[in-house]
Amino acid sequence: MKNANAYFTVEAALVFPLVISGILFVVYMLLFQYDRCLMEQDLGAMALWGSVAESADSAVFEQKIQKRMAELYRDKYVAWRFTKLDAELDRNHFRTKGRGGISFPLPGWAFPGTGSFWDAEIDFDYSRLAPVTFIRLCHKFDKVKGE
Repeated sequence: MKNANAYFTVEAALVFPLVISGILFVVYMLLFQYDRCLMEQDLGAMALWGSVAESADSAVFEQKIQKRMAELYRDKYVAWRFTKLDAELDRNHFRTKGRGGISFPLPGWAFPGTGSFWDAEIDFDYSRLAPVTFIRLCHKFDKVKGE
């Protein structure tokens, strides 16, 4: 019987799980960033739309907002779960808020105090430009330009 050293097998048994868990952690971080960027892009576009959309009646505008929020295409999100999605018009400010996150399959992957759910919150606020204000600004620009 030949005597063989098994140190390589023991080292591989210790290193292999660490390497695999490191790769999986990086993949989940990339999924989190991808979905967070998508949510930021969608809410930014929604806020920009709300800031330029015409609204004669606030009730009709509120219905348009709710319809557009409901039609948000969510199949493009890989692993994201929305926990909050809201849009509001307050005087001349249109604001969109969103919150969502990603759940990790292993509870030990989370940072202390966060559990196994990483979340992100995004908030956009745009001021609406009233037509009268726009006309006044154009007249001021013409005066400055004419001098």
